[in-house]
Amino acid sequence: MPLGTDYSCLGGVIMVQVDVPVAFAVGALFAEAAHRQLQRERPEYFYKILLQNNIFQIFFFSWIPVYFILNYFGWETSHMWWHADSVAAYPFFVPVFLVIFFAAANAGFLLGHRLVTTENLKANKILYIGLFIFSAAWIFGQVDRTFHLGTYSQWEMGTAPWFYEDSTFLAMLIVTLLI
Repeated sequence: MPLGTDYSCLGGVIMVQVDVPVAFAVGALFAEAAHRQLQRERPEYFYKILLQNNIFQIFFFSWIPVYFILNYFGWETSHMWWHADSVAAYPFFVPVFLVIFFAAANAGFLLGHRLVTTENLKANKILYIGLFIFSAAWIFGQVDRTFHLGTYSQWEMGTAPWFYEDSTFLAMLIVTLLI
């Protein structure tokens, strides 16, 4: 199969572990954190919080999945759907991921904004907590995939190393969890 044409069993649907739903949840969390300002329905508050959400996503979150996509592609995609050993086989993967990531982050903020301005703080809280729980369930519900690094081929053969066997990965994971 020529480089970059393995769209796999789901017709090329991108799945990058839990980063997209977490970005959505973080956007909703920003709306909740600023609910008093947003409830005043002044445009300057809306745009200020939207900008803060995007700055957070740019400098403190989006680089994390991109780093893992580039360096631990099999793990970042949970050894599912994308069967090449490197993201280099899919030249549009990172750009499309970033568009989807930021669309989710902003959609989360917009939905959170709508919920908090209509006095639905509880619904917003259920939304982002539910997404965080989903993310944890995704990771801990399939440890045979999410606790192994390596390529899809290594995972399929049962030779993919455990996450704690790679000191660089472990250091980056700890930094990620601290952020």
